[in-house]
Order: sequence, then structure tokens, then C-alpha cells
Amino acid sequence: MAKSDTRLKMIQTAADLFHRQGVNATSVDQILAKSGTGKSQFSHYFKTKNGLIQASLKYLHEIVREGKTPTGYNVKTWKDMEQWFQKYIDFQKSVDFERSCPIGTIGNDISSGQPYLRREVIAFFEWGRGQLVQFFGDRKTAGELIPEADPEALADFCISIMEGGMLLTKMQGNTHMFENAAKQALAHLKSLRKKKT
Repeated sequence: MAKSDTRLKMIQTAADLFHRQGVNATSVDQILAKSGTGKSQFSHYFKTKNGLIQASLKYLHEIVREGKTPTGYNVKTWKDMEQWFQKYIDFQKSVDFERSCPIGTIGNDISSGQPYLRREVIAFFEWGRGQLVQFFGDRKTAGELIPEADPEALADFCISIMEGGMLLTKMQGNTHMFENAAKQALAHLKSLRKKKT
């Protein structure tokens, strides 16, 4: 296995375990065993567990940004927006409700004493928020939203429902509350759209 392949294998394995069971419940030994790699390789590439957490966050941000995940922020049309929540609901059904947002799961275990890791989490959510702000801003500029509609507030509204919905779905083992909230969110967005004349 090439050096770059070994590093990526460790990152992908860590990201998967962090997503499934959280950072605090995942040991470096578990990551090494599952990835088939060794401690010397871990030390060479990451030095510490925090180094591997940071690399995992960067990796997750990259694959979401590049559209390599079943969910994401590529929202360009109202149809995309209508499907946005559903993609997250469908994802959780596909994993039997055993996972929520990977960035949120990792972020939940990051302490105030790990500011550079917290910055990685914040950077991801700022990027995602920016994608939705862009969408709502474009729709407003196109005259499709009422003047009172606030693109930033709408982005915050949607992300908060999605993150909360994913967590509730994982805790409850079903998507009932998430689906109800998503329907209400879409109804609210529809109420802000200008009526076609």
C-alpha cells in the first residue's frame, strides 16, 4: 500500500468510527486495527489523536463540498431545496438510524481546550450556511422571495432543523419528528415565495 493510500485509509476509517460512535468512544487502537495500519504510521502522519481528528474533519468537509456524499449543500433550485431535507432523512433510514451528522457528532465531543478542532467544525458549518445563504439570496434577487425574507436567517433555520432532526432521528430510531419539522419548514419557505402572476 502506498504511503498516501495508507494515510487516506487511516483517515477514512477514523472518520467512519468517529461518525458511528463519536470521538471519545473511539480509540487509536480501534482505528489502527480496523484500517490494518500500525502505530509507527499513525505517529508519522498524525502524531496525536487530535491530529487524526483534524485530518478527518478536513476529509469530511472535502467530500461534502465535492458532492461525494448522499447528502450535501448543492441547492440551486426550489426543487433542490424541497429535496434537501429528504436526502438527510433518507440517509438516516439507509443506516438504520444509527448515525447523525458526522461533523456534528465529532463536534459534540470537542472540548473548549481544542480550539483548532472547533475551528474546523465551525468552518464546515459556515461553508454550509454560506451555500444556503447564496441560494436564498439568489432567489430573492430573482424576485422569487418577498422583500422581508432574510437569506441568512433562512439558512440558519434550515441548518438548525436538519441538525436537530438528525440527532432526534438517531435518538428515537425513527424519522417521525424530523419529517414533521421538514414539512413545516418547507411550508414556511413556500409562504415566503412570491405568488406567480
